[in-house]
Amino acid sequence: MNRIAFSTAALGGNFDAKVQAMRRAGFQATELWARDLFEHFEGPEIALRRLQDEGMAVTALQAIRHFEGCPPGERAWKLDIARRMMDLANLAGAPLVTLAANSQDSARGDASCLIDDLGELAREAAARGLRIAYEPIAWAPHVNHWWRALELVEAVDSPALGLQLDVFHAFVRGDTRVAAGEIAPERLFLVEVCDLVPLRMPAVEVSRSYRLLPGEGAMPLEAFFADLRRTGYAGDVVVEVFNAASLAQPAEAVARRAWDSIRPWFDDKGSSR
Repeated sequence: MNRIAFSTAALGGNFDAKVQAMRRAGFQATELWARDLFEHFEGPEIALRRLQDEGMAVTALQAIRHFEGCPPGERAWKLDIARRMMDLANLAGAPLVTLAANSQDSARGDASCLIDDLGELAREAAARGLRIAYEPIAWAPHVNHWWRALELVEAVDSPALGLQLDVFHAFVRGDTRVAAGEIAPERLFLVEVCDLVPLRMPAVEVSRSYRLLPGEGAMPLEAFFADLRRTGYAGDVVVEVFNAASLAQPAEAVARRAWDSIRPWFDDKGSSR
């Protein structure tokens, strides 16, 4: 049974209001960002207590960035940051830490380098009882498609490294299908969904301000969910929507809309609408 989660970054207001809004709407879990833990001046225990009081699980902690393929002179520093992110995930009770594909111009793309770097992160995660969910990014120079990220995950071949499949990064590139049915379920660690309409602007701008809730755009989500069911994927499905207009609206109203937008895809029989 898939657990449905919502990202804190999709809501305006303070952390307390976000958690309460998500739980009242029906969400069982949330995708945290590191900043959520330090919003209150008394420190992370306030955020952790709020999650506990609401009975809200943590799906994943976002996000390690610009690590794999980074210039050699930056690697030790970025590995230290990654380790600290993993420690935060342990603190928050998150089983996953997300890794966004390196989107910097300085990123190296040779396979051996990427595999070595990803393998290092997988070993660090495994030592902490964590897993890394690796997300292709549409504007990254080297790992910008789910099949390329999957190739690297398979090459590393570690139970601590898997694919994070965010349909946005496929649809914004013009893909008409995300073939989730072709992904082995043990390689798929996290699924994120949203919707969008074609816009004549850079993908990074669309991603950060113009994502839509599932069913509010024009993307082929029904086919995606059908493929996803065929994988046997039983992990979390996260509604991840960055939308500038939504941030200005009451958190409870946005969370309710989000729940209403995703719930029809998960009826009792597991069939889409």
